[in-house]
Parts: sequence; structure tokens; C-alpha cells
Amino acid sequence: MGINSSFAHLLVEAKLQGVEFSDTLTIGRQSLTIPRRELSRMAARLGLGDTGPFHDDGFAEPFLSGFLGARSVRSLDYSDYQQADIVHDLNQPLAPELHNAFDTLIDGGSIEHIFDIRQVLGNYMALVKTGGSIFILTTANNLCGHGFYQFSPEFFYRVFDPVNGFETHEVVLIESPLLSVEKSRHSRYFHANNPAEVGKRIQLVNCRPTMIFVHARKISDQPPFAVPPLQSDYSDTKWNSKRLRPTAEDSDPSPGDGFRFLSPWQEWQRRLRQKRKNSHRNKRFFKRLDF
Repeated sequence: MGINSSFAHLLVEAKLQGVEFSDTLTIGRQSLTIPRRELSRMAARLGLGDTGPFHDDGFAEPFLSGFLGARSVRSLDYSDYQQADIVHDLNQPLAPELHNAFDTLIDGGSIEHIFDIRQVLGNYMALVKTGGSIFILTTANNLCGHGFYQFSPEFFYRVFDPVNGFETHEVVLIESPLLSVEKSRHSRYFHANNPAEVGKRIQLVNCRPTMIFVHARKISDQPPFAVPPLQSDYSDTKWNSKRLRPTAEDSDPSPGDGFRFLSPWQEWQRRLRQKRKNSHRNKRFFKRLDF
């Protein structure tokens, strides 16, 4: 877990947009895996001078303070093997004194390793102050086996919703040619639209390891998940709308016809449509970003 170049560029963008990092909590001690040249680029973007000795111990606290303006950086982890400030199993509820304690929470790759996803998200939501931000970088596509889970834009848009006291500010998919995503300079960034606004499932079929970055902001202090999130295309209004009735392409055969596989020609056509529709080239779903 850590802050790599892709994650850092997005955190810098948030800083430029006015996000407050004064009291920051990291989930685990975050490593820093950013080449010196990239650090210099980010420093110039922020109007900073010398980037300083950021690689002395391999941890990210100097980056968080020197670049993002954090006055206090604390860490929370399952154990104290990396000298975490707070030792706590995020599968369990937090002590009340930790509620609303931080301006910013940064998770650079822990959430996919924690089994009780509902509890850990509830903990994250409780830790930040109203007006504060949560930043998560985790697995999306083609990283099966890295952790317990891979996540979709739909999941985070439904979790970080006003009914739970949050709004989703940004969701970005980061595609890399390598499983060790921090080791390649050839990452590509794509903003992922909200499926509820698009009116369709946003599905991605690709062949490269893909991470998902989420920035959510706390807008009110609400008990999360009083009503469990519902996938957007199963909401009452959309479920009953004509727009989501099966199309000729997606509908099942009538009961009397029985089920049949597609012909080889039909399957080839469907694969081409799938590649076009469910890729980053679909501008209804995704927008290319550059840093």
C-alpha cells in the first residue's frame, strides 16, 4: 500500500481544487513510489521549490506535509509492525473518540484486503469530519487474486451518496500495462461517469490491470447504510421505465423457442460490439484525463 505517481497526481489535483489535508489519516503507513522527476513536476504544478529528501525512509509523510500541506499525519493499521499511530482491526467498529477526527483519510491499497467491506467503509465515513475527504485507490479490473475484492464505479457512487452523508467528487480508472502498477510510466487515466446519470451499467472489458481512484466528500453526519445501497439500474423508477426494457440484442428468446447459442457469425459481431461499447473508447461511460 502506498502513494504511487498516479495516486499522487490525483491528490495534487485535489489540493489544487482546495481540499484540506491539515489533519490527515493514512490507512497503514503509506510508502512513496514516485521517481524524483515526477516529484519535481508535481512540485512545479503546486508552485513549490526544492522537493526535499522524500526517499530517506520510503514512507510518504514528507510528501503529505511538504506537497499537500498536512500539519499532522497519523496512520491506522491492523498491527504496529510499521509503527502505526493507531492499532485497530477495521473489521471492527471504531472507538467513538476517533469519530470526526480527521480532515482527510487516504487509503492507497488496503480496502481490498479487509473482509468486512461494509464495516470498513462505515469506519472510513466515521473518521472524517463533515467537509472532509476520503481518498481510496484500490483494484478494479484484471487484478484478481491481489486481494479479496475488485471494485466498480457503480459500487463507490452508490456508497458515497447523500443518503449516507457523502457525495462522490471523482471516480477515475487508472490502466497500467503491469501488475506492479507503480512501476510503469505508461498509465492512462479515465474519469468514469455515474451509471445513475448515464442510465446504463458502466461495464469495462479490457486486458490491462486497472485501479480505481475515488474522492468522496462528507457533507453531513449520517449513520451510513441505514438503507443498503441499491444498484442504480434496479431502482424503482428505472426498473419500471421503458428505457431499461430488453433490447433485441440483449433479450432472451421467448419460452417456446428454447435457449440457443449464438452462431459463430453472431458471436463475432457481438464481440466487436462489446469491444467498442465496453471499453474506454465509450465516451458516454469514460473521459480521458491527462496529467
